[in-house]
Amino acid sequence: MNNTSAALNGDVSALAEGSATNASLLLRNRELSSNMSALRHERDQLEFQVQELKAKLTRQQNDFERQLEERQEQARREQGALNDQLQVHIQTVGILVAEKTELQSALNQTQQTAKQKAVEADELQGRLKALRERNADMERHLSCVSSHSQAQEKSTREYIKEIERLKMEHCKSSKAVEELKQKVDELTGKLEEKVKINEDMQQELTEARKQLSLTQLYAKQLSNRDSEGSQDRLEELYNEKIQLEKKVNEYRDAIEKISFEKQQLSAQYQSFMDRLSQQVDGHKARVEQLMAEKETLEKTVDKLRSKEQIPLSVPQDDELCQRLEQYQQEIAKLKGLYESQVQDNQQMSVLLVEREARAESLEVELKRLQDDHVESSTLLEALQSDKVAASRAIAQNRELKRQLEELQDTFVKLSNDKLDLTEQLQKEQYVTKELGERLGQQEEEMRDLRDQLAAKEGKVHDLEEQTTREMYQQSQLADRVRHYQAQCQLTDILQQELSQAQERINALVTQNSDLRKALADRAQQAVDVNEKDTGKVHDLVASLSASVQQLELERNQLMHQMDEQKVQREALQGQLQEFQNVEDIADLEGEEITKEAFLKLKVAMQRLEERFKKTMDQIADLTDQKQQLEHLVTQLQGETDTIADYIALYQVQRGIMRKRAAEKDDYISQLARDREELKCKLAELQCLIVRLLDERLENDSQPLPGRALTVATLSETVSAMKDKDHSKSGSDTATVTNGETPLDQNEETAQKIMTLLSEIGTSAVVDGSPVPDTFHPCPVCSGRLLTV
Repeated sequence: MNNTSAALNGDVSALAEGSATNASLLLRNRELSSNMSALRHERDQLEFQVQELKAKLTRQQNDFERQLEERQEQARREQGALNDQLQVHIQTVGILVAEKTELQSALNQTQQTAKQKAVEADELQGRLKALRERNADMERHLSCVSSHSQAQEKSTREYIKEIERLKMEHCKSSKAVEELKQKVDELTGKLEEKVKINEDMQQELTEARKQLSLTQLYAKQLSNRDSEGSQDRLEELYNEKIQLEKKVNEYRDAIEKISFEKQQLSAQYQSFMDRLSQQVDGHKARVEQLMAEKETLEKTVDKLRSKEQIPLSVPQDDELCQRLEQYQQEIAKLKGLYESQVQDNQQMSVLLVEREARAESLEVELKRLQDDHVESSTLLEALQSDKVAASRAIAQNRELKRQLEELQDTFVKLSNDKLDLTEQLQKEQYVTKELGERLGQQEEEMRDLRDQLAAKEGKVHDLEEQTTREMYQQSQLADRVRHYQAQCQLTDILQQELSQAQERINALVTQNSDLRKALADRAQQAVDVNEKDTGKVHDLVASLSASVQQLELERNQLMHQMDEQKVQREALQGQLQEFQNVEDIADLEGEEITKEAFLKLKVAMQRLEERFKKTMDQIADLTDQKQQLEHLVTQLQGETDTIADYIALYQVQRGIMRKRAAEKDDYISQLARDREELKCKLAELQCLIVRLLDERLENDSQPLPGRALTVATLSETVSAMKDKDHSKSGSDTATVTNGETPLDQNEETAQKIMTLLSEIGTSAVVDGSPVPDTFHPCPVCSGRLLTV
């Protein structure tokens, strides 16, 4: 019992302890279950978020793939449209290049023909233009010479007025010099009086000094005798001495002042005379130079006169001769004015010599006055007046020298103009001489030709005119035929080159950079063909190339973004795979989740949110770019429509031009055939006419009437000859036995001539209007005018 009770007590204690541990385990299980429920709830939320993100990601991937497929399809369509446009541009460029070569070859041929046929006309036009230019130059020279002559007349009038004014001033200066002489005489008299007064005063001074010395001696002697009586006498003598000394000082100051003023005046006058002598020497040298220039100019004038007096063997132009006479008259007038001016200058030189002599006489008088102590004030006034007069004379001489130089310059210009005019006249005379010689040669040649063709001119005149017209037209047509043959060869070459270019362009279509280069090259080649239409095509091609470049850039950007989206999608798929692995591990381990797994899940969710935001922003940018690309596509469609309109218009015009070219080729070939037939018929007709004339001259020695041989007159003569032959054959059958053979031959030749004339009259070349109304020949280029 005890043992059982003890065992029971142990069991109860064990049960109590087990119940306590079970309570703690229950609490722990409850906490874990609550944590597990919270984690399951969070896991359910995360799974729900992951499913939502997966759904959004699948939707975004589907949208992105759909947009990418749409963009690729749109890019393929645009690339196909651009390839079609490129083909159209290549075709248009080939057509324009072919047209350019055709036009250039036509232009070269027309230029060659124009150069060959217009050489004489160009020469005559050039000579006429040169004559007109020379006449215009001569008129300009004439106007310049007339203006110079008018200016010289004005200057001569001014010179005459200036000379009269100088004469008046000379008279005034001569009067002033006479007045100065009178004043000088008066001053000399006054000076002599002053000199006498000075001598008297010096004598009085010497006497006063003597008296002073005597008075001093007398005062010394009387100093011991009577000091009081002599004191008054000494004071009087002292006062007289002081007064005398004052007078002596005053005289000395006056003499020194006069001598100083005399030296100043002499120095001023000497400098003035030196300047005046230098100016006079300069004037003399200038006069000698002018005289030398005058002699040279007179020599040149004499030479020109001698050249003008040489008789010319060629006919001169009346207008040039009249102008030359006018120039000679004007030159004679200017020579007269020059001589008068030279005389005036000589008079002025004489006046200058007189002034120099007068200045020398004034110098002599001034020296004499200096020796005689002339008063300074009057002499200074005289010198100033002379200085003013001399300065006026120098200014007048300078003005006259300047005017003389202007006259000399104008005379030199006139002489040069005259030389130019004589040279031009000689050139014109030489040209007229050459023209006269050529004209004489041509006249001699024409006389020879007239003598040679006098017998045939009346017969073949009309036929020559017709044949020359036909030959000219046929030569033009032959040139055009050669031109079109060359064009056909060029078109074959161009077609081969076009096929090669087509193959090359088809090979380079896949590369967009080469496509841009080809577009730029073709656009640059097409610039020279047609400036108006191809300018628009060039602008359109440039805009298309820019748009293609922009589309390529956008395509590259989209491809780059698509690569980034692929990388992001792969990263998201990797993260989702990791998340699924973590969930699988959590499921396998039960409901226990560690902290590390929870942190990884949290970091993965943050990354998923950031990438989701980035993808949303990229989708928004892609939608904006899509709108921009759609706008560009609409613009490109409008431009392609305008290009298609231009190309359709150009193809229609090209078809019309080809049709007209084919018509022109047919007409040219027909004209060539008619020309050859007409040549053959004319040659045969000429042979028959010559044979008929020879036979007629053999049968009867009467020549045909000397009138112009035309188709109508020829038929009349042939019919008359036939009637005459019939009449003669009826009358001469009895007498002439062997005359049947030449008559039959005459009838055969006449019948052949009639048939040829009827054929020529009914041919299309001899019709009144051989050229259709739709054919408008251009004088510069070959072909018809196109009505656009």
